Amino acid sequence: MIDGRYRTLRILLTTYHQAFINPAGGEAELQQLSEFLNDVGARAEIYGPQSKRLGFYDAVIHFSTHGGGEGLLRDIKAAGKPIILVPNFNFFDLDHKSIDVVQRHLDLADIVVLRTQVEYELCQRNFVVPGGKITIVPPGIASGFGRPAEDGLFQAAYGMNEFILWVGQLAEHKRQLETIVALKNVSVPLVFIGGYADRTYYETCRAMAGDNVRFLPYMLPASEILRSAMQSCSLYLELGDDAPGFSVLEAALAGSPLLLRDHPWSRELLGDIPTYLPSNPFDCLLETVLEKTSGVSAQIRDADKWKRYIQPNPTIEMLDLISDFLKR
Repeated sequence: MIDGRYRTLRILLTTYHQAFINPAGGEAELQQLSEFLNDVGARAEIYGPQSKRLGFYDAVIHFSTHGGGEGLLRDIKAAGKPIILVPNFNFFDLDHKSIDVVQRHLDLADIVVLRTQVEYELCQRNFVVPGGKITIVPPGIASGFGRPAEDGLFQAAYGMNEFILWVGQLAEHKRQLETIVALKNVSVPLVFIGGYADRTYYETCRAMAGDNVRFLPYMLPASEILRSAMQSCSLYLELGDDAPGFSVLEAALAGSPLLLRDHPWSRELLGDIPTYLPSNPFDCLLETVLEKTSGVSAQIRDADKWKRYIQPNPTIEMLDLISDFLKR
C-alpha cells in the first residue's frame, strides 16, 4: 500500500550494538517496522554496513533503552537529526537497575513512542520527560495472522493434534520453567516456539521437561506454519513477570484462546478477551488448564475497534507523527 505522502521520507532505524547477538521480540519488531515503512512508501533502512551516511536520512527511530545505545544517540543528536525513541522498556518494573540509563535515552529523544496509556502514566510518574514529548502509537501486528493457514498444517508437521502453545524466547523472567513444572502431569503437549539467550536456563527447562513438552526453533513472524500453530492450539499461554510480547496480540488476531497472567498492559489492549490468572499464577495453573478446553475465537479478527492495531495503520500513525515534527 504505497502512499505518496511518504515518498520523500528517509528513516534510519537503530538499536544498541549487541541486540542481534541473541535476537528476540524487540529485534523482530524493528525488522518488521522497517518492512512496513517501506511498504507504505517511506525509505527505511536498518543501521549497518549497507546503510547510508547519517546525513542522508531525515530522522532516526531508535529501539530500546539498553545501555550503550545513548553513545550512538549523542552522535545522532550532535548531527542535528531528530530522534524518535521506542523504549521497549519495562516501565512496570519499579526496581529496575538501569533507571539512569533510561533517563539519558529519554533526554536525548525528540519524540518518545509508547504503546499504552498505562505506560505513559508510569513514564511520567517515574522519569523526567516533558508531556509533549511522549506520544502513544499502538503496537502493530501483521494482518496475515488473521488469514487462515492450511488446515492441519502444524499438526501434520509435528505429529500432534491438541497442544498448548507459548511463542517467544525462553528467559527466566518469562517463567517458562515454572510453567513446565506446574503442567508436568498434563497429557496435552506443551509447545514452546522460539530461541533462548541464556543457555543455562534453556538446559534447566529441558531437564525439567517431561515427554509432554516440545521445544521448537524460532519461526518467521506471520509464516504459515506459525499462523497454523496459533490458529489450532487448544490454549495460548504467556505468564511472565513483565508485559506480554506482541505475539499475544498476534495470537489473538489468529483466534487463539488466551490464558495470561493478569497485567495492566494486557487489560488495556485486550480487555476481557483473555482468561486472566492472578499475579502468582502457578498455584492455580494446572487446575485452570485442565478446565480450559475451549476459548474465545477470532474476536479480535472481526471487531472494528481492533483495526488500529493491524498494520499498516500503526506505521502510518508513526510516519504522520514524524512528518508533523519535521514540518515544525
